Amino acid sequence: MSNKYYSPTGNLEVWDTKPEGYFTEEEWAKMHPAPPPPEPTVEEKLEALDADYNQQKQDLINEYTDAQIHGDEDTIALVQEEMTALDEWYDEEYRKIEEGEAE
Repeated sequence: MSNKYYSPTGNLEVWDTKPEGYFTEEEWAKMHPAPPPPEPTVEEKLEALDADYNQQKQDLINEYTDAQIHGDEDTIALVQEEMTALDEWYDEEYRKIEEGEAE
């Protein structure tokens, strides 16, 4: 049975047994961890924020529509408050992203 081993210079080679000075794939991966993913751009952060906002808004629209159909005035008022809070959250997060404060 053949196994894959990394040479000391980083070439992945196939050998029946591990040559001296070579590394298993696991050993090589531990010695050479993948770099962290790049920081998202401002545009990518804003796109993610928009997607999150739009999904939450759609959920509220669905809840509001259902409450209207059923004449549930308490839920209608609650959803209106939640929509106002969502809009305020979105505005604040958008500002943070534009000013470089977002995580």
